Amino acid sequence: MIVAPLLCAHTPYGQYQVYRQEHLLIMSTIPDGPTYPFSLLLVAAINEALPEAKARPARAKHFERVHSLFGTKQMQLMLLSRQNAIAAQNGTGPFVELGPLQFKIIYQFGELQLLAQVDFPDQHAWLVTNAIMHAEAISDQADKPEELALQSNLHPGSRAALTYQPFPE
Repeated sequence: MIVAPLLCAHTPYGQYQVYRQEHLLIMSTIPDGPTYPFSLLLVAAINEALPEAKARPARAKHFERVHSLFGTKQMQLMLLSRQNAIAAQNGTGPFVELGPLQFKIIYQFGELQLLAQVDFPDQHAWLVTNAIMHAEAISDQADKPEELALQSNLHPGSRAALTYQPFPE
């Protein structure tokens, strides 16, 4: 009986929570093949423009983990292929038994979408979007700002950056 309380008292959950608060984590998943390699490029581009963001890639083993971490707001950003983003929003495909997720688009890169929690601060979305817009390393893969600004599910902070509005207060 003495061992059980000691084991329960030592958990890394608190450390994970602090790490997630101190870093801008961009979650991808192994089954969604192109997301992790591109997340490495995206993180490098964001860190070049916004070193204080301390952006890092985070890779989930499967869609269930993506749903769990994003659905409980332990992750603020995720990178999914457009097909899987639609499935996540509708609760279909790999998310059929998990239910739908709510999110806003931060940016698109061809068939990949950077997605954020609905309550992701407008200021953060503006900063990330602005950093992506000016990142030469990924500019050839990023959708054109004027096309992306037409997306109905675009984050308000991203829309402000894409339409050259000032930093939101």
